[in-house]
Amino acid sequence: MKRIAFNISAAGVLLLGLLVTGCNKMLDIKDPVNSITTNQVFQTDDQASIALNGLYSYLINGGEPEINSLGQLGNDLYSAGGITLAAGHSADELYHPSLSGDDQYYTETAARMTLQKLGYSTKLWKSAYKGIFNANALIEGVKAATSKEFTQAYRKRVLGEALAVRTMGYFYLVNLFEKIPLVLSIDYNDTQKLPSANPAAVYEQIINDLEEAAGYLSENYDGNNVERIRINKWYVKAMLARVYLFTKNYEKAWQHANDVISKTDLFQLESLNNVFGISSREVIFQVKQTNIVAIRGNATPEGYALTSRYLTPLLVNAFEAGDNRKTAWTAAVAGGPFTPAGFTPAKYKINSTNAVVGGFRSEYYVVMRLAEMYLVRAEANMLRSAANKNAVINDLNAIRKRAGLNDLAYTLTDQQVTDAIAQERRIELFAEWGHRWLDLKRTGKATQVLSGISYKQPWSQHQLLYPIPPDEIIRDNQLSQNTGY
Repeated sequence: MKRIAFNISAAGVLLLGLLVTGCNKMLDIKDPVNSITTNQVFQTDDQASIALNGLYSYLINGGEPEINSLGQLGNDLYSAGGITLAAGHSADELYHPSLSGDDQYYTETAARMTLQKLGYSTKLWKSAYKGIFNANALIEGVKAATSKEFTQAYRKRVLGEALAVRTMGYFYLVNLFEKIPLVLSIDYNDTQKLPSANPAAVYEQIINDLEEAAGYLSENYDGNNVERIRINKWYVKAMLARVYLFTKNYEKAWQHANDVISKTDLFQLESLNNVFGISSREVIFQVKQTNIVAIRGNATPEGYALTSRYLTPLLVNAFEAGDNRKTAWTAAVAGGPFTPAGFTPAKYKINSTNAVVGGFRSEYYVVMRLAEMYLVRAEANMLRSAANKNAVINDLNAIRKRAGLNDLAYTLTDQQVTDAIAQERRIELFAEWGHRWLDLKRTGKATQVLSGISYKQPWSQHQLLYPIPPDEIIRDNQLSQNTGY
C-alpha cells in the first residue's frame, strides 16, 4: 500500500486532479478558467470537480508509475482489467496453451505463486490501495471544506462517489488477499502501522460506506442517462446487492437487486452485441478510457489486453449448444505455426487488432451491469427459500432468452436450479471482473473444480488467496503473510 506523508487539506486533492487527469477531458468537465492554488480546491463546485475527475481517471487511465505502460494498463490496474486477467487465470477461464513459464500469467494459471514469483498480485494490491488513497483524500477534503460556494449538493455528490470508489477497492482486496489493513485516512501517522483487519470488519465498512453513499447520490445519470460514467444511487444499490450476497444476507441481496431490476425506465437487458456499448441500457456503471494512448488507442484496457488470451477448453465446452453468447462474445483463433487454435474473449469489439489512436470510443469499460442483478436476485431468492423456485427460474430464463436458449422448466429439482444459477453465472459473466474466481471461492467449489485441472497439480488450497506483497510487510510489521507463502 502506498503511504504518502502529507496532509490533505486541499493540496493533495488538487494534485490528484491535475496530475491524474492531465489534459484528458475524460468526463467532459470544463476546465477552470483560472489557475487554482492549492487552498482553493474546495472553494467551488467546478474546482472540486477536477479532483473528482481525477478519482475516476486513475481507475481507468492510471497515474504514476502506471503512466509508463499505458498500452498495458489492463495488466497494471486492478480497476482496468487487472482483476479479470489475474483472477481469470487463477480460475478455469483463461490460460495460455503453451503453459510456458515465460507467459506473464503462468503463476496464476498453474497455481504456482510464491514469494519469489508473485504474478500480478502486487500490482493489484498497490493499484487498489492507490485508488483507496485517492478516495480517502476526497472524503477528507470535502469534510474539511468551509467555502459557501462549494454547494451542499455537490459536497454530497463528491462524498458519495468517493465512498463508493473506496468500497470497490476494498471489495476486491478482501476477496483476493483477505488479510488486509483497513485504511480510512491519508494521515501517515494513522496508516503506517496498521494490522490486518478481520474480513468481517472490512465488509462492515464496505456496507456502511455504501449505505452512506446511497443517501448522497442521485438516481439519475448526467447527460440524459446515456453515458453512465459516474456513480449514482443505482450502482450503490447494485454493489450492495453483490456484497450482501457474499456476506449471506440473502434478504437484503434480493431486495437491492430487485430494486435495480424494477427501475425499468433506466435499465433493461440489451441484445448481446449492444451490452458493452456506450449507450447500453444494461450498464449500471462504466468508466471512460482515454483514446489517445499509443497503441491501445480507443480500445478499453481490458478489451485490448484480452485479445491474445485463450479461453480454457473447460469454459468453451461449458456453453450449451445454440448459446449465442459463444458466437457474440468469443472469437475463434485459427492458429498457425506458433499459435494454437482456440477461442479468445470478445465481449469488447475494439481490441488490439483494430484499435485506433484518437478513434471514436464506441464502448467504455463496464464495471456493473443489469444481468448480474438478475443472477444475484435469482441466487438470493433461492437461498431465501426453495419455495421461490419458480421466480428464480423466471430470472434465469430472462438471461437465457437473451442468449437464444430454451426456457428452463419449472419441474427442475432444487439442486438442478442451484446448478443452473452457477452455470448461468459462469457463462454470462465469464472474463469479467473475476466473477468465476470469486464464485468458486465463496461457494466452496474452488478446490473441487481446480484440483481436477491437470496443469494446476499438485493443487494446494492456500493458492485461493494471493500473497501479501513482501515489501508491504517489511514496511508494516503489523501485517502477516497469508498461509502457505
